[in-house]
Amino acid sequence: MHRLRLAALAVPFALLLAAGPVSADTTPGGSGTSFSSGAEACSTSGGRQVCTDTSLFVQPTGEGTSETCLDVFKFSVGSNGRESFVSDTFGCAPVANLTIGADYSVTVGSTTIPMQTCKAHQRQCSGATNSTVSANATLTSPVSITTSRSTTVSGSCTYKTTTNETSGEVAGTLTVNGSVQSQQGGFDIFDSTTTVRCK
Repeated sequence: MHRLRLAALAVPFALLLAAGPVSADTTPGGSGTSFSSGAEACSTSGGRQVCTDTSLFVQPTGEGTSETCLDVFKFSVGSNGRESFVSDTFGCAPVANLTIGADYSVTVGSTTIPMQTCKAHQRQCSGATNSTVSANATLTSPVSITTSRSTTVSGSCTYKTTTNETSGEVAGTLTVNGSVQSQQGGFDIFDSTTTVRCK
């Protein structure tokens, strides 16, 4: 998405998501499951093309809980192809209404997220609006299953960890405040088990 080229202009949201998914004891939809999806829509206004990138993230926080985050990033494109930042509306809620079915279909139940907005030429982000988001998607790629093992020795104890990661690509719809868009995304399911043996 174009948003990647303008990432430096959306620092507040980038910092908000700095902590990525971590391995945890998990079942589909649980604290070790992450999902991300995105949609882009463009229109012409005043001789410029205005585009909106909408991104949804559901991810574990590393504290045994999960969160759902929404980012609505707007930019314009001039006749010379130059892109300009317009605004970035973002926020997170400490819930994860995420379900991944046996067929690896993905459902994000309706979630209300408090949002704030950063605009061009403004020093501070502001606003206290709420957005309601949901998503539905089906598998579009072969499922990838990866197993990794590690051993850590600490003092007289040996820790052996086995992590299974199941991932896949999906496509479907993303609904924000009643507006439905086509979206593409992917999921990761982490299942990590550690055994400890001390002398």
